[in-house]
Amino acid sequence: MIKPVSGLVIRYAYLWAREKDQGEESGRKSRPVCVQIILVGATPSPKTLLFPITSQPPGPAVRALAIPQMEARRIGIRLPAWIVVSEWNEDDLETTDCLAAADPLGAFSKAFVQRIRDEAIVAIKARHYRAVDRR
Repeated sequence: MIKPVSGLVIRYAYLWAREKDQGEESGRKSRPVCVQIILVGATPSPKTLLFPITSQPPGPAVRALAIPQMEARRIGIRLPAWIVVSEWNEDDLETTDCLAAADPLGAFSKAFVQRIRDEAIVAIKARHYRAVDRR
């Protein structure tokens, strides 16, 4: 169980939208993901979105941010690496069985977390995103 905090990076069995489209129900492997807490409307419970981190260069249809060297050091990953902001899993970290480790890898800076959030908002406004509900 992990208390969700925006910017926290955890290991999680991420399920890509293309895997879900093929009928898969669980992620093929554990990977680092960045937690984002999003307040939606007037509901008291926020949504927890998990953005995947990958070492594979994103394709042209994927909206992603290159992870800067300082941010990679904060969470202990090797570069090059990207955070995909046009796809995410939505889950409840306090009850999920998809966590791969109990301890977080670290956390991104507030400034980088804001960049992630801003890019995700662009994807949402353009209606160019995929969300996989894991709750």
